Amino acid sequence: MPDIVAVVLIVSFVTGPWQANCYLVAAGPGSDCVVVDPGVGALEMLSRALSEHQLRPAAVAVTHGHIDHVGSAREICRDYRIPVLCPVDDRNLLSDPMAALMPEAAPLIEQFYGTTTLEEPDEVVDVAPDSHHELAGFDLQFLHAPGHTPGCSMIRLVDEQYGPIVMSGDVVFAGSVGRTDMPEGDPSVMATSLARVVGALDDRTHLLPGHGPATTMDQERRTNPYLQGLG
Repeated sequence: MPDIVAVVLIVSFVTGPWQANCYLVAAGPGSDCVVVDPGVGALEMLSRALSEHQLRPAAVAVTHGHIDHVGSAREICRDYRIPVLCPVDDRNLLSDPMAALMPEAAPLIEQFYGTTTLEEPDEVVDVAPDSHHELAGFDLQFLHAPGHTPGCSMIRLVDEQYGPIVMSGDVVFAGSVGRTDMPEGDPSVMATSLARVVGALDDRTHLLPGHGPATTMDQERRTNPYLQGLG
């Protein structure tokens, strides 16, 4: 997706074999930023993006604990001496990624890390459901939307010119929603999240998913087959 420049600057790049989106959220070039969902192998691309836009990482924030969204969190937190904010119900996945993955994922995890048991970042901030956090000058709200994982959340902010922006992680994508067939997934819980959390989003909301292209809530309400009947 192209960078969004209004009062807020959002830079994105794709990471790892699962093609997950990593986002940098900043007030503009030369300012502090929040690194959202740094997946496997994100460090080099992050360094280039920070240099290009002269950004300073203030924190890492993750929508949920799957390895394709947190795979570089420890390295980034170590190198830049910043905390990671993680939904409390997914904190265990920072050190035990296989708890929420199919067994066949183990060889790939071992290929990247040499083990399937990882170390947490040095500073982990437990994110309570629906809590607000002031980071890099933004009020970021973690909208709890479990189902894909127990702690799965969407990160919401409001830009004065651009309107509501939601980094929707693996809750909702352009034309689809997050899968629930992996360990710790729950289809009935996901259905509730789609109805109560996603369905409550304003149609003007810009959705920046964890995978695939950006979209809007208006577009998804009209065309996403998994969101039909939400109102």
